[in-house]
Amino acid sequence: MIDPFSGSGEAIRRLAEHARKVAGVDSPILLQGETGSGKGVLASWLHRHGPRAEQPFVDLNCAGLSWEFLDTELFGHAKGAFTGAVAEKPGLFEVAHRGTVFLDEIGDVDLRVQPKILKVLEEKRFRRMGEVRDCEVDIRLIAATHQDLFALVGEGKFREDLYFRISTIPLRVPPLRERREDIPLLARSLLEKLAQDTGRAGCRLSAAAERALQAHAWRGNIREMRNVLERAVLLCETSVIGSRDLHFDGPACGDGAASASRLTLAAVERQHIERVLREEKGRVEEAARRLGMPRSTLYQRLKAWGIAPSKI
Repeated sequence: MIDPFSGSGEAIRRLAEHARKVAGVDSPILLQGETGSGKGVLASWLHRHGPRAEQPFVDLNCAGLSWEFLDTELFGHAKGAFTGAVAEKPGLFEVAHRGTVFLDEIGDVDLRVQPKILKVLEEKRFRRMGEVRDCEVDIRLIAATHQDLFALVGEGKFREDLYFRISTIPLRVPPLRERREDIPLLARSLLEKLAQDTGRAGCRLSAAAERALQAHAWRGNIREMRNVLERAVLLCETSVIGSRDLHFDGPACGDGAASASRLTLAAVERQHIERVLREEKGRVEEAARRLGMPRSTLYQRLKAWGIAPSKI
Protein backbone atom coordinates (compact mmCIF):
# COMPACT_ATOMS: atom_id res chain seq x y z
CA MET A 1 0.00 0.00 0.00
CA ILE A 2 1.26 3.46 -0.89
CA ASP A 3 2.45 5.66 1.98
CA PRO A 4 -0.04 8.56 2.28
CA PHE A 5 2.84 10.82 3.34
CA SER A 6 5.29 10.00 0.53
CA GLY A 7 7.18 13.17 -0.27
CA SER A 8 8.70 16.15 1.45
CA GLY A 9 6.64 19.08 0.14
CA GLU A 10 5.04 21.59 2.49
CA ALA A 11 1.47 20.42 1.76
CA ILE A 12 2.16 16.78 2.58
CA ARG A 13 4.32 17.65 5.61
CA ARG A 14 1.45 19.68 7.04
CA LEU A 15 -1.02 16.83 6.44
CA ALA A 16 1.34 14.31 8.04
CA GLU A 17 1.80 16.49 11.11
CA HIS A 18 -1.94 16.90 11.63
CA ALA A 19 -2.72 13.22 10.94
CA ARG A 20 -0.17 12.00 13.47
CA LYS A 21 -1.66 14.29 16.09
CA VAL A 22 -5.21 12.96 15.66
CA ALA A 23 -4.55 9.27 14.86
CA GLY A 24 -4.83 8.39 18.53
CA VAL A 25 -8.04 10.25 19.31
CA ASP A 26 -11.50 8.74 18.98
CA SER A 27 -13.39 11.72 17.54
CA PRO A 28 -14.87 11.59 14.02
CA ILE A 29 -12.53 12.68 11.23
CA LEU A 30 -13.60 14.25 7.94
CA LEU A 31 -11.18 13.83 5.03
CA GLN A 32 -11.64 16.43 2.31
CA GLY A 33 -9.99 16.27 -1.07
CA GLU A 34 -10.42 15.68 -4.76
CA THR A 35 -11.32 12.32 -6.25
CA GLY A 36 -8.35 9.98 -6.38
CA SER A 37 -6.19 12.05 -4.03
CA GLY A 38 -5.67 9.23 -1.53
CA LYS A 39 -8.37 9.77 1.10
CA GLY A 40 -9.01 6.03 1.41
CA VAL A 41 -5.30 5.32 1.91
CA LEU A 42 -5.15 7.96 4.64
CA ALA A 43 -8.26 6.55 6.35
CA SER A 44 -6.63 3.12 6.49
CA TRP A 45 -3.42 4.66 7.89
CA LEU A 46 -5.36 6.49 10.61
CA HIS A 47 -7.01 3.24 11.66
CA ARG A 48 -3.74 1.28 11.72
CA HIS A 49 -2.08 3.96 13.88
CA GLY A 50 -4.99 4.47 16.26
CA PRO A 51 -6.20 2.74 19.42
CA ARG A 52 -8.58 0.51 17.42
CA ALA A 53 -5.89 -0.89 15.13
CA GLU A 54 -6.49 -4.50 16.23
CA GLN A 55 -10.22 -4.21 15.57
CA PRO A 56 -12.11 -4.27 12.21
CA PHE A 57 -11.72 -1.59 9.55
CA VAL A 58 -14.87 -1.50 7.42
CA ASP A 59 -15.26 0.81 4.44
CA LEU A 60 -18.11 1.71 2.11
CA ASN A 61 -18.25 4.07 -0.86
CA CYS A 62 -21.65 5.76 -0.61
CA ALA A 63 -21.60 7.34 -4.08
CA GLY A 64 -24.68 6.50 -6.11
CA LEU A 65 -26.21 4.09 -3.60
CA SER A 66 -29.99 4.10 -3.13
CA TRP A 67 -31.19 4.89 0.36
CA GLU A 68 -32.70 1.41 0.76
CA PHE A 69 -29.45 -0.34 -0.16
CA LEU A 70 -27.38 2.02 1.98
CA ASP A 71 -29.70 1.56 4.95
CA THR A 72 -29.45 -2.22 4.91
CA GLU A 73 -25.69 -2.15 4.26
CA LEU A 74 -25.01 0.11 7.22
CA PHE A 75 -27.60 -1.08 9.70
CA GLY A 76 -28.60 -4.57 8.51
CA HIS A 77 -32.04 -6.13 8.60
CA ALA A 78 -34.01 -8.88 10.28
CA LYS A 79 -35.17 -12.02 8.50
CA GLY A 80 -38.42 -11.25 6.67
CA ALA A 81 -38.00 -7.48 7.00
CA PHE A 82 -38.85 -7.15 3.30
CA THR A 83 -39.40 -9.37 0.28
CA GLY A 84 -36.18 -11.21 -0.38
CA ALA A 85 -34.83 -10.89 3.19
CA VAL A 86 -34.55 -14.65 3.63
CA ALA A 87 -31.97 -14.38 6.40
CA GLU A 88 -30.80 -11.98 9.07
CA LYS A 89 -28.11 -9.58 7.86
CA PRO A 90 -25.77 -7.67 10.18
CA GLY A 91 -24.92 -4.13 9.03
CA LEU A 92 -21.44 -2.68 8.65
CA PHE A 93 -21.73 -0.70 11.88
CA GLU A 94 -22.37 -3.96 13.72
CA VAL A 95 -19.54 -5.74 11.90
CA ALA A 96 -17.15 -2.91 12.81
CA HIS A 97 -18.02 -2.96 16.54
CA ARG A 98 -15.04 -1.56 18.50
CA GLY A 99 -13.31 -0.76 15.20
CA THR A 100 -13.48 1.91 12.49
CA VAL A 101 -16.07 2.64 9.82
CA PHE A 102 -14.87 4.60 6.78
CA LEU A 103 -17.67 6.18 4.74
CA ASP A 104 -16.30 7.50 1.46
CA GLU A 105 -18.31 10.15 -0.41
CA ILE A 106 -20.54 10.77 2.60
CA GLY A 107 -22.01 13.78 0.79
CA ASP A 108 -24.00 11.32 -1.34
CA VAL A 109 -25.76 9.74 1.65
CA ASP A 110 -29.54 10.12 1.35
CA LEU A 111 -31.28 12.44 3.82
CA ARG A 112 -33.38 9.49 5.01
CA VAL A 113 -30.26 7.65 6.20
CA GLN A 114 -28.40 10.60 7.71
CA PRO A 115 -30.41 10.73 11.01
CA LYS A 116 -29.57 7.08 11.70
CA ILE A 117 -25.84 7.76 11.24
CA LEU A 118 -26.15 10.71 13.61
CA LYS A 119 -27.82 8.46 16.18
CA VAL A 120 -24.93 5.99 16.00
CA LEU A 121 -22.45 8.80 16.65
CA GLU A 122 -24.37 10.47 19.45
CA GLU A 123 -26.09 7.55 21.19
CA LYS A 124 -23.98 4.58 20.04
CA ARG A 125 -27.06 2.63 19.02
CA PHE A 126 -29.23 1.92 15.99
CA ARG A 127 -32.12 -0.28 14.95
CA ARG A 128 -32.03 -2.92 12.24
CA MET A 129 -34.77 -2.83 9.64
CA GLY A 130 -37.61 -5.07 10.77
CA GLU A 131 -36.64 -5.08 14.46
CA VAL A 132 -38.06 -3.20 17.47
CA ARG A 133 -35.01 -3.26 19.72
CA ASP A 134 -31.90 -1.13 19.37
CA CYS A 135 -28.41 -2.57 18.93
CA GLU A 136 -25.55 -0.97 20.82
CA VAL A 137 -22.35 -0.34 18.91
CA ASP A 138 -19.02 1.35 19.53
CA ILE A 139 -17.26 2.60 16.40
CA ARG A 140 -14.97 5.37 15.27
CA LEU A 141 -16.14 7.14 12.12
CA ILE A 142 -13.88 8.43 9.39
CA ALA A 143 -15.77 10.11 6.56
CA ALA A 144 -14.53 11.49 3.27
CA THR A 145 -15.87 13.69 0.50
CA HIS A 146 -14.78 15.64 -2.55
CA GLN A 147 -17.79 17.95 -2.16
CA ASP A 148 -18.33 21.10 -0.12
CA LEU A 149 -20.54 19.70 2.63
CA PHE A 150 -21.26 23.12 4.10
CA ALA A 151 -22.64 24.20 0.72
CA LEU A 152 -24.79 21.05 0.65
CA VAL A 153 -26.12 22.03 4.09
CA GLY A 154 -27.16 25.40 2.65
CA GLU A 155 -28.92 23.63 -0.22
CA GLY A 156 -30.81 21.37 2.17
CA LYS A 157 -29.05 18.25 0.87
CA PHE A 158 -27.07 17.49 4.02
CA ARG A 159 -28.11 17.75 7.66
CA GLU A 160 -26.41 20.54 9.55
CA ASP A 161 -26.26 18.57 12.80
CA LEU A 162 -24.60 15.62 11.07
CA TYR A 163 -22.14 17.93 9.33
CA PHE A 164 -20.96 19.43 12.60
CA ARG A 165 -20.77 15.98 14.20
CA ILE A 166 -18.58 14.38 11.53
CA SER A 167 -16.32 17.38 10.96
CA THR A 168 -14.88 17.50 14.47
CA ILE A 169 -11.44 16.95 12.97
CA PRO A 170 -11.17 18.02 9.31
CA LEU A 171 -8.11 16.96 7.32
CA ARG A 172 -7.52 18.21 3.78
CA VAL A 173 -5.73 15.85 1.41
CA PRO A 174 -3.87 17.98 -1.17
CA PRO A 175 -4.20 17.23 -4.90
CA LEU A 176 -1.10 16.25 -6.86
CA ARG A 177 -0.83 19.65 -8.51
CA GLU A 178 -0.07 21.13 -5.06
CA ARG A 179 2.71 18.64 -4.39
CA ARG A 180 4.59 18.37 -7.69
CA GLU A 181 7.90 17.96 -5.88
CA ASP A 182 6.56 14.69 -4.46
CA ILE A 183 5.47 13.21 -7.79
CA PRO A 184 8.74 11.36 -8.65
CA LEU A 185 8.80 9.62 -5.26
CA LEU A 186 5.12 8.68 -5.49
CA ALA A 187 5.59 7.41 -9.04
CA ARG A 188 8.58 5.25 -8.09
CA SER A 189 6.64 3.74 -5.19
CA LEU A 190 3.64 2.93 -7.40
CA LEU A 191 5.83 1.65 -10.23
CA GLU A 192 7.71 -0.77 -7.98
CA LYS A 193 4.48 -2.42 -6.86
CA LEU A 194 2.96 -2.46 -10.37
CA ALA A 195 6.12 -3.95 -11.89
CA GLN A 196 6.13 -6.75 -9.32
CA ASP A 197 2.44 -7.49 -9.87
CA THR A 198 2.85 -7.73 -13.64
CA GLY A 199 6.03 -9.81 -13.67
CA ARG A 200 8.21 -6.92 -14.81
CA ALA A 201 10.27 -6.29 -11.68
CA GLY A 202 13.12 -3.90 -12.38
CA CYS A 203 11.17 -1.40 -14.47
CA ARG A 204 12.20 2.17 -13.77
CA LEU A 205 11.42 5.67 -14.95
CA SER A 206 13.80 7.74 -17.02
CA ALA A 207 14.56 11.31 -15.96
CA ALA A 208 12.50 12.55 -18.93
CA ALA A 209 9.54 10.40 -17.83
CA GLU A 210 9.70 11.83 -14.31
CA ARG A 211 9.71 15.37 -15.72
CA ALA A 212 6.67 14.51 -17.87
CA LEU A 213 4.85 13.17 -14.82
CA GLN A 214 5.59 16.38 -12.91
CA ALA A 215 4.30 18.51 -15.77
CA HIS A 216 0.95 16.71 -16.12
CA ALA A 217 -2.23 18.27 -14.68
CA TRP A 218 -3.38 15.09 -12.84
CA ARG A 219 -7.08 15.83 -12.66
CA GLY A 220 -7.57 12.26 -11.41
CA ASN A 221 -4.70 12.57 -8.92
CA ILE A 222 -3.03 9.39 -7.59
CA ARG A 223 -5.66 7.10 -9.11
CA GLU A 224 -4.94 8.57 -12.55
CA MET A 225 -1.19 8.25 -11.99
CA ARG A 226 -1.59 4.59 -11.18
CA ASN A 227 -3.48 4.01 -14.44
CA VAL A 228 -0.82 5.83 -16.47
CA LEU A 229 2.00 3.85 -14.87
CA GLU A 230 0.21 0.51 -15.18
CA ARG A 231 -0.36 1.16 -18.88
CA ALA A 232 3.32 2.08 -19.29
CA VAL A 233 4.53 -1.07 -17.50
CA LEU A 234 2.35 -3.28 -19.69
CA LEU A 235 3.20 -1.63 -23.00
CA CYS A 236 6.84 -0.58 -22.60
CA GLU A 237 9.23 -2.79 -24.59
CA THR A 238 12.24 -2.18 -22.29
CA SER A 239 12.88 -1.98 -18.56
CA VAL A 240 13.27 1.81 -18.74
CA ILE A 241 10.02 3.74 -19.13
CA GLY A 242 10.58 6.87 -21.17
CA SER A 243 8.35 9.90 -21.66
CA ARG A 244 7.01 8.40 -24.92
CA ASP A 245 5.75 5.38 -22.96
CA LEU A 246 3.49 7.58 -20.82
CA HIS A 247 0.03 7.92 -22.33
CA PHE A 248 -2.05 10.48 -20.48
CA ASP A 249 -5.84 10.64 -20.63
CA GLY A 250 -7.71 13.78 -21.53
CA PRO A 251 -7.91 16.37 -24.31
CA ALA A 252 -4.29 17.46 -23.87
CA CYS A 253 -2.99 14.13 -25.15
CA GLY A 254 -1.46 13.81 -28.57
CA ASP A 255 -2.89 11.49 -31.21
CA GLY A 256 -0.64 8.59 -30.29
CA ALA A 257 -1.30 8.92 -26.59
CA ALA A 258 -5.04 9.25 -27.10
CA SER A 259 -5.04 6.14 -29.27
CA ALA A 260 -3.16 4.14 -26.65
CA SER A 261 -5.36 5.40 -23.84
CA ARG A 262 -8.44 4.07 -25.65
CA LEU A 263 -7.12 0.51 -25.53
CA THR A 264 -9.33 -1.79 -23.51
CA LEU A 265 -7.87 -3.61 -20.53
CA ALA A 266 -8.21 -6.87 -22.46
CA ALA A 267 -6.16 -5.43 -25.35
CA VAL A 268 -3.45 -4.18 -23.00
CA GLU A 269 -3.36 -7.57 -21.26
CA ARG A 270 -3.00 -9.39 -24.58
CA GLN A 271 -0.12 -7.16 -25.68
CA HIS A 272 1.61 -7.73 -22.35
CA ILE A 273 1.18 -11.52 -22.50
CA GLU A 274 2.45 -11.66 -26.09
CA ARG A 275 5.52 -9.63 -25.16
CA VAL A 276 6.33 -11.85 -22.15
CA LEU A 277 5.94 -14.95 -24.36
CA ARG A 278 8.33 -13.45 -26.93
CA GLU A 279 10.84 -12.70 -24.20
CA GLU A 280 10.50 -16.29 -22.94
CA LYS A 281 10.77 -17.65 -26.50
CA GLY A 282 7.34 -19.27 -26.37
CA ARG A 283 7.92 -21.18 -23.13
CA VAL A 284 4.45 -21.12 -21.57
CA GLU A 285 5.49 -22.36 -18.14
CA GLU A 286 8.11 -19.62 -17.72
CA ALA A 287 5.75 -16.97 -19.11
CA ALA A 288 2.98 -18.04 -16.72
CA ARG A 289 5.39 -17.82 -13.79
CA ARG A 290 6.38 -14.27 -14.72
CA LEU A 291 2.78 -13.27 -15.30
CA GLY A 292 1.71 -14.69 -11.95
CA MET A 293 -1.06 -16.87 -13.40
CA PRO A 294 -1.63 -20.65 -13.60
CA ARG A 295 -0.26 -22.28 -16.72
CA SER A 296 -3.73 -23.64 -17.52
CA THR A 297 -5.16 -20.10 -17.45
CA LEU A 298 -2.50 -18.87 -19.84
CA TYR A 299 -3.20 -21.75 -22.23
CA GLN A 300 -6.91 -20.88 -22.13
CA ARG A 301 -6.19 -17.24 -22.99
CA LEU A 302 -3.92 -18.20 -25.88
CA LYS A 303 -6.48 -20.65 -27.22
CA ALA A 304 -9.23 -18.02 -27.07
CA TRP A 305 -7.02 -15.58 -28.97
CA GLY A 306 -5.92 -18.22 -31.51
CA ILE A 307 -2.25 -17.80 -30.58
CA ALA A 308 0.23 -20.67 -30.91
CA PRO A 309 3.09 -20.22 -28.38
CA SER A 310 5.62 -21.83 -30.74
CA LYS A 311 4.90 -19.12 -33.33
CA ILE A 312 5.34 -16.14 -31.00
